[in-house]
Amino acid sequence: MHKQSWYARQKARLLHRRGCTLARQGNHKSAIAAFSNALIHHPNVADVYVTRGLSYRALGQLDDARQDFMAAIDHGESPAAAYFQRGQLAAEQGHFEEAINDWQQAITLNPNYAKAHYQLALAYRKAASFPAALASLNRVLEINPNWATAYLERGHLRRHLDDWEGAMADWQLAMLNDPSLASRVPAAAQTDAFASVKKLLQEALHPFGVTVKKHDTTLEISLRRQVGEGVNYFRLPDQIRTLLLPLELSEITTFTLVGYVSNVRGPEWKKNYDLYKDQPCPPCHWPTALAALVTFPPMGVTALVYASQVKRFYQRGQYPDALRASKAVRRLSLVGTGAMCLLASLPLGYTAVTSIQNEPTPPVKTARAIDYKLYSN
Repeated sequence: MHKQSWYARQKARLLHRRGCTLARQGNHKSAIAAFSNALIHHPNVADVYVTRGLSYRALGQLDDARQDFMAAIDHGESPAAAYFQRGQLAAEQGHFEEAINDWQQAITLNPNYAKAHYQLALAYRKAASFPAALASLNRVLEINPNWATAYLERGHLRRHLDDWEGAMADWQLAMLNDPSLASRVPAAAQTDAFASVKKLLQEALHPFGVTVKKHDTTLEISLRRQVGEGVNYFRLPDQIRTLLLPLELSEITTFTLVGYVSNVRGPEWKKNYDLYKDQPCPPCHWPTALAALVTFPPMGVTALVYASQVKRFYQRGQYPDALRASKAVRRLSLVGTGAMCLLASLPLGYTAVTSIQNEPTPPVKTARAIDYKLYSN
């Protein structure tokens, strides 16, 4: 009997996992069937009710979903997830007060439930309870300091509260954690990643006006000259290439040169160029890597890996990666040599300290040992 019950529980767990897999694949009808069979013997029916409720919700069967979430609340020892999902369902149906109550209940059961805090923040913001929304978002980021969307929302909220400095900081953190959020951030908060490139080109190509934009792996460089100012568009690409190569722009492989005259709308020149044209393959530094392997094997093995990648990167057209791999070989060799010297110096230092400690200590005359009669009149 005991073996049969154990087998039934294991089979129920398997059915639950199968249902979760089917749900992730979008096959919610089959998932519901698997969840229903798992309910009979599963040791934690609350989890099964929640997952089946999510599948009902995905199919638009909201009443069935609500019944499952309520069943999970009744059967769960700590049904924070069930309260959270019931709150999500209530918010979807426009019952925001019920949703807030459920999310608050989920937080009561699990104070570190970041998703519940986040949904509360959105609800508070919708209800114009801005201080409460800010407090909830602060709590979200205490729990999960890498949640990019939370930074984005807190930035919007701080802007509404006239805290522009805080808003700018949050938007920057949002884009740092998830670059895809850049389209949802105000343009004023988006720093020009190629400002230094623009400054370099502007100084070198004076008096032309220079603007720089990035499109995928292409850098678009626009020049605007005044009438009467001469320009050689055939030599200019080599000059620009000479300026850009030392910057090692890993995400850039080509650049487009666009030339304009004064206020004329259309360009007088537009052509695309390979940034790394005719650049030789960086050295692999095989002898250096082998020397690192001999002096300090942990660094040497890594140096050999990088050395083997130099030519491969170059043949694929990934010149910046090939150059970085070449430099990494030399750096690893230097670090390995330094580490080996440090390890070799430890026994010598220990020997020196020991020899000093073993030297005989010369006798010292104390104040009592001095014969003061010799100094008396």
